[in-house]
Amino acid sequence: MPALLTPAEIYSTMKTITGSAKCKSYEKEEVLKAVEKAVKAAGGLPNVNGKRVLLKPNLLADAAIDRAVTTHPAVIYAVGKMIIDAGGILTIADSPGAGIMYNQRSLKRVYHKCGIEEVAKELGIELNYDTGYQERTIPEGVAMKRFTVINQACDADVIISVCKLKTHMFAHYSGAVKNTFGVVPGLDKPVFHSRFPDFTDFAEMLVDLNELVRPDFVVMDAVVGMEGNGPMGGSPKEVGYVLASKSVYGLDVSAQTLIGMAPESIATTISALRRGLIDEVSVAGDEIVPMTDFTPPSTYRVEVKESWHKKTIYRRLQRVGKIYAPSPVINSKKCVGCGQCVRICPVKAAKIVQKKASFDLTNCIRCYCCHEMCQYDAIDMKRSAIGALVHSIIR
Repeated sequence: MPALLTPAEIYSTMKTITGSAKCKSYEKEEVLKAVEKAVKAAGGLPNVNGKRVLLKPNLLADAAIDRAVTTHPAVIYAVGKMIIDAGGILTIADSPGAGIMYNQRSLKRVYHKCGIEEVAKELGIELNYDTGYQERTIPEGVAMKRFTVINQACDADVIISVCKLKTHMFAHYSGAVKNTFGVVPGLDKPVFHSRFPDFTDFAEMLVDLNELVRPDFVVMDAVVGMEGNGPMGGSPKEVGYVLASKSVYGLDVSAQTLIGMAPESIATTISALRRGLIDEVSVAGDEIVPMTDFTPPSTYRVEVKESWHKKTIYRRLQRVGKIYAPSPVINSKKCVGCGQCVRICPVKAAKIVQKKASFDLTNCIRCYCCHEMCQYDAIDMKRSAIGALVHSIIR
């Protein structure tokens, strides 16, 4: 892995604008004003008049709205209204998280639980139940040359991503770049975790996907984000912003700065920088004030520039993984034996034993898909005694 860039090197090479607007609640009118302000500050929406527009939210799972797992319906409504008012032909579509079948039944459940049914009614549009997909190639891809992509992303003239600010146990941070992973049909997602068990390689794949799909604009719901062990098992955290940009990479840099996660420590941002996909990032609109009390995932660690041997040890341990990385551990009091972790595991390391989930940690690749998609918060993350000792030394 190439040496990481320093913060100074990152900020000396950027040139994109992130529009920022403070927003303290999901009250409809406040969100509308914040979205309009952030979008205007970022240079405005692309031309959508008469064009087929895909609004791609984060609909990870059929989770309650107040858990901050998915993009809030008030933000989806506000962006959708702007698109329709500008003459766009709107479709709202996403493929829910890994392990969830991409079929009409699953979509109906997610639409209902995440408030999308009500949004569609208010906007006067039909909900999408087309679950087809197509093969698309990207010859210049670094990690991947071919992806399976849902029809809506293939057929749209304009793609507007409406992502959620969250942490992520595997990728450490989930925002604009990660949101694009939702154009991959549900049961195809675990395959990528199996193929790319190292998060730096996984990040290269995500950047390849974004370069293939190329979202035209992105709005981030950062009114209430998720801290801790996201993207589903974390805790809601009031952040108080709506962000917008023409660049998924630039927006992520701004959001990472906002929550106190160093951009130079996030693998997707590093990949984009090395490919020359991020210019100078500046903020227009309301000032972004970095938070000091936002809790990162337990897997997150900022690289220490001056300690070469620590970085070397850390990278090697990351690749070995099973010694250093936290392992999934079942909370038997919360586990209901639903089998979701069994269905989602890309290497078949999970099984149900006596109506409770169990993990074969010898085969586990620490992709944390099971933790990501557990609806019952029944999977904890723990390091071994040796892993905890090493972590205390090199963090």
